[in-house]
Amino acid sequence: LRVMRGDRLGLIGPNGAGKSTLLKLILGALDPDTGEVPFGSQVSVAYFDQLRAQLDLDATVAGTISPNSDWVGEGESRRHVVSYLADFLFPAQRAESPVRMLSGGERNRLLLARLFARPANVLVMDEPTNHLDIEGILWLEKMLGTTTAPSAYLLVSHDRHFLENC
Repeated sequence: LRVMRGDRLGLIGPNGAGKSTLLKLILGALDPDTGEVPFGSQVSVAYFDQLRAQLDLDATVAGTISPNSDWVGEGESRRHVVSYLADFLFPAQRAESPVRMLSGGERNRLLLARLFARPANVLVMDEPTNHLDIEGILWLEKMLGTTTAPSAYLLVSHDRHFLENC
């Protein structure tokens, strides 16, 4: 598999087929039994974990996006974290809520918000539509279709319609 700038790849298969394992091999979280997984010199990967293990349940929503700062981004694209969270369907009053108080769908949106806040040129997403409602799925499709989306992405999903739209 070779992922190049501008590639949009979708991986689909039955449960237990090894989709998540393949992603972990690609990301270097697992070592291959044989062969190698080389990376380009300018690759910066953002990874969406379907288990949301990357979230600190004791952190606040705003603190998850921008620890120790009220701002997201740099230069002219810099925005207040509450304004940024609104793009991810979070009302202002949720900014100081602890992550543990969020529903599964809200946790998914929070992890997506954190991923899009970080500079990356490759996005790897493992089942990003799990626990998202229709509004959240449509929002994600729109985000992945914008020019602010990373230059390449690899999506694992059981939702063929979502993959086709992206």
